[in-house]
This record gives sequence, structure tokens and C-alpha cells, in this order.
Amino acid sequence: MKLFIWVFILSIFAFGVVMMRIEINRSGRAIGKLNNEVEIKQARNQYLELECARLSGPEEVFTTAEKKLHLRRTPPQDIVVLDD
Repeated sequence: MKLFIWVFILSIFAFGVVMMRIEINRSGRAIGKLNNEVEIKQARNQYLELECARLSGPEEVFTTAEKKLHLRRTPPQDIVVLDD
């Protein structure tokens, strides 16, 4: 009977160790997956910041205004300054 109790306690302990190890492995995989997602999101964010900086530059704004809005630059001689 005493041997049965020791085997039972040892079995429960071994089962607990195995379950902890499985949970640690699962958590490690989840952390790795989340780290990959973070790296992808950071790279995408960096790309979008560069694209935003490029598109907000003055030359790009002028080019877009000319192509899409059919606007043109006013020649300096056509500018009239009004005094207050």
C-alpha cells in the first residue's frame, strides 16, 4: 500500500512536470509568433512613414496638383499684391 502511494504521488508529480513543459513550449511558440508580427508591423510602419514623407514633399504635391487637379504655377509677372 505504501508503494502504491509513492507511485501515485510520483505519477502526479511527473504529470505536473510534463504539463508545465507543454505549457512552456506553447508559450514560447506564441511569443515567437508575436515577435514576428511585431517585426512585420514595425517594418510596415517604417515603410509607411517614408512613403508619407515622400508624398508630402513639395515637388510631389506640385506634381499631383498638376496631374490630378489640372492646376499650374502662376508666373511671377501675373501675381498682383494688394496693399492694405
